[in-house]
Amino acid sequence: MVNIRCGSCSALLFRAGQGAIANDIEIKCRRCGTINHLRPVEPEPDRQERQARNNSCGSTSPRD
Repeated sequence: MVNIRCGSCSALLFRAGQGAIANDIEIKCRRCGTINHLRPVEPEPDRQERQARNNSCGSTSPRD
């Protein structure tokens, strides 16, 4: 669980599990009245980066 706090006064707004926020949220702090805007964390890309190889042209045939 992650504690979500106000950006102005650090009051606890709510607790959320990892990945619980699916869309943008606006929540008003009950202590100071600040409107806090929260966005979901960007997901990790599913695509893996190409592994670095010794050959520069991308060929898979062995060099002579």
